[in-house]
This record gives sequence, C-alpha cells and structure tokens, in this order.
Amino acid sequence: MKKIFLFGCFIFGTLVHAAECNNPMLHRNQQPMSGIFLELTPLTPCTLESGFYQIETMLQASNTIVIDSQEELSASRMILDHERWEQTLVFRIGTGLKTDFGLTLRYVEEGPGNWDKFLREYHQIIGFPYTARKFQQNVEYRYWQYNPDTKEKIETTAPQRGIGDMVLSFRHELGKTKIWENPIRWGWRIEFKQPSRSDLPTISSGNSDVGLGLLASTSGNISGFPSSFWLNIGAVSPGKTKHKVYPQKTIFFSGGTGMNVDLSNTWNAAVQILGASSRYEVPASVRGLNHRQTILVIGLRHFIGSHIFSLGFTEDIDYYSSEDISLLIGWQFSS
Repeated sequence: MKKIFLFGCFIFGTLVHAAECNNPMLHRNQQPMSGIFLELTPLTPCTLESGFYQIETMLQASNTIVIDSQEELSASRMILDHERWEQTLVFRIGTGLKTDFGLTLRYVEEGPGNWDKFLREYHQIIGFPYTARKFQQNVEYRYWQYNPDTKEKIETTAPQRGIGDMVLSFRHELGKTKIWENPIRWGWRIEFKQPSRSDLPTISSGNSDVGLGLLASTSGNISGFPSSFWLNIGAVSPGKTKHKVYPQKTIFFSGGTGMNVDLSNTWNAAVQILGASSRYEVPASVRGLNHRQTILVIGLRHFIGSHIFSLGFTEDIDYYSSEDISLLIGWQFSS
C-alpha cells in the first residue's frame, strides 16, 4: 500500500486539465480466501447529480492455482485449484448534496480449471512463476485449508455456485483543492457488505463487513493525450467468518491507483494497480493467506453515446496474493 500511495503522489504531480471523472475498470480479488470479504473496488470521488443514475455490469473470468507446500499434497496448508466466473451488477443513483448511493449484486460460479494447460504454457513463455502449475497439472476443482497446529481444515471439491454478497455504498464529494498547482477532486465513501449465505465457503464469509475510504482524482495531458488519474485509500473491518482455519485480522487495508488515457473521442485505455494487506494472521508465510495483494489491471474501453463497452485482463504482481489471471468484459450506461 505504501508503494501505491507514493506512485500515486508522483503521478498527481505530473497531471493537469482533463476529465477526472472517468470510472476505473471494475475489478476485485477473485481468490476465495480474500473474495469472501468486502473489498473497496476502484471508484472516483465524482458523484452523480440528483436523479441521475448509472448501471454497470462486469463479467470476470479467472483461473488460479496455489499450493503450499508442494512436496506432499496431504500435508499442504493451502490448496486452491479453480476457475471462477463472477458476474457483477452495480446500480448507482444521485441523491443531491454531492452524494450518491450504490448497490452491488453478484453471481459466482467456481469449478475445474479448463484453462490450466494454456496458462501453464503462457507462464512458461512469458517467464512468470508457474511452479504450482508444474506440480498440479490435472484439471480439477479443489479448495483446501489446513492448520497443522489445530488440525482444523476446510475441504471443498464440489463446484460452487450461488448469489454473492450484496454491497451498499454511500459516496460524498468534498470538493477541490490544489496540490502543486494541480486541482485535485476529493471525496469519501462508506460501504457495507451484507452476506448472501453462510454455507458457501468460497463465495461468502457469512458475516457483515464495513469499509471506509478516501477518494481522489485529477486530470492532465500526457504527450498530447488527455488523461486522468485516481487514488483510493481505505480500510475494511470484516465480520468473523467460520470459513477459515487461521485467525483473521480485525482490519485490513484496501485501495488502489490508476490512470485513464483518451486515445480518441471514442476509445480509452486504463492501467490500474489494486492493493490490499493480508486478511489473515498466519504464523508462517502460508502462500495465499499471508501475502499483500497487488493486482495489475489493463483495459480498453469504447464509448458509444451513453454506453461504454470495456475489455481487459489482470495479472498478479505479487504471486499468490490474487487470481493468476482474469479476463474482464463489461458494459456501463449513464442516464
């Protein structure tokens, strides 16, 4: 999170004049260990005017393999071998006084990793780490947590599907200030997660979470291209979940930073880094449970009137902290 904040401050100092209200690409961590909790997804401080509304939907398809340790599966503390399809629907409406309210709904399916062979070759060619993919080459679905000290475990091998948690969001725009002669737009948000069910260990924590965050954005011109930049800093207090074998933290940080560049009047490119601290108190460095989250998001968007169509992908910068890769397909409409 410190690196993200410093990177954000550097970019803020290089930007002036453009549309800082372009929405970031919608994405959240697709690992179930993190995904069962609230995550403060990317957002600008720009609120909708009273009576105006916005609808956004995003399909996230991801594939992940995490194994720790890899010597003997029966003694592993963490195994995740899955493919996840998550459909997100966000509705937001302006209420006046520089505030708006949002409602997020999700549907999630998890099953065997049909992309495993392709992704193993992709990681090998690109040079990214793929030790787990060398070790676990069969196409299957498995979610396993084991604590050798307490002998507690979670094991799921049957594909999971169901309605995800509902998130209520309140956003308030504070106004503008100048930093290094650049106008910065500020705002804050509070979000509340209502659990969907208590019997879906990879989809819902079964408890409520609350998050609070600071929002900032500015705009500028990079090599003749109108650009905008946003920065999110926040924290989440999660409710206790029974779907764990290691203690969870009482609070974790969640945020990110990103840039939108207008390639033309109808095309826009986005680059984002989404960060968070670990959600669990793990005595050893258990892969997938005791790692900070750093996700790279790259996307392309096309504007047609009030409609925006988006296509993107993600890659985990900090290995084991999030899904290995995601494909994103989205649509947004504003009134």
